[in-house]
Amino acid sequence: MRTAMPVTRSSTCWLQHRMLAGLTIGLTALAIAACSGTNSTTSSGNVLPAHSDVRRATDPSPTPYSYKFVTVDAPGSSTFTRVLGVDDLGQIVGYYGSGTPSDPSHGFSSLVPYTKFKTLNFPLAVNTVATSISGTRIVAGYFEDNSPGHHTFGFIRNRAIWTYYKDFNTPKGPESVNELLGVNDSGIAVGFYKDSYGNDIPYELAGGHYETLHPPGAVTAMATGINKPGDIMGTETLASGVTEGWILRNGTYTPFSYSGAISTQAFAINYQEQVAGSYTDTAGTHGYILTKVGSPSGQIWQSIDEPNAAGVTVVTSINDHHTITGWYVDASGHTNGFVATSPQ
Repeated sequence: MRTAMPVTRSSTCWLQHRMLAGLTIGLTALAIAACSGTNSTTSSGNVLPAHSDVRRATDPSPTPYSYKFVTVDAPGSSTFTRVLGVDDLGQIVGYYGSGTPSDPSHGFSSLVPYTKFKTLNFPLAVNTVATSISGTRIVAGYFEDNSPGHHTFGFIRNRAIWTYYKDFNTPKGPESVNELLGVNDSGIAVGFYKDSYGNDIPYELAGGHYETLHPPGAVTAMATGINKPGDIMGTETLASGVTEGWILRNGTYTPFSYSGAISTQAFAINYQEQVAGSYTDTAGTHGYILTKVGSPSGQIWQSIDEPNAAGVTVVTSINDHHTITGWYVDASGHTNGFVATSPQ
């Protein structure tokens, strides 16, 4: 395994979040940190066991948490805001703007009561998406640069230092894609790159080292979340076309799906190994919280629908105090962010 050699520089610019339709940046002109790993490698520590045949969870349980929902709409957009991450003090990150040329994406952060926002834009980026925030205020995400080819890079912002990342297994050429989707307190990040066949390949990034992950049976997969102990989870699509969640814990991959769902996606995991995500059934798209994810016979599912949602609710993050974040589509077709807290 070879180590990437980052070159870092301080920047006073703020970051942005994700939802990129076309990010492009003149990297040679950036006064930011740059870090491209030399090679992706697969660790022998991640030699996988046989894939379990258990792909369906037990039936969803009665709701274990009650929630109070607060809609969060960034001042820069009245029609498109998504909240993607939350730390244990309730600070959130997300983005506004759909990522089109007429409505570029801008990242943001905000503190309780979410009335003031800081814009987080990767310097010179066309679009920026801030996907997650750790308990140590490290922000991860991705951006689209402004150079020919519309390249998308992952980034980490730590104490005003920006570092961008690209797994060197990523195909060269236009429209290359690397995204960082989760980061923990140690600065270990997870994400994916898109290969030459258009499939998503998940990886872990630690100390400049890239480690390819291999959820068994996956044709395409993303690593979307990592908690303090280092458990990694994500979403995969199988050859059958089934989309399900997965978790990698103590060297073992465990798949999971919401019972009766058409598809299940997983986006975040907290210290207690509770997973947040969304599932789709014949009635629409709903958020969920999954407790005891590593126990296929004892999993506890809670379905989440934002009260103002019109058929679409997505839960994107959960902190160690059961606060959740996400976004929903309302009856007017607008996308709104939310934060939900539980008194329990």
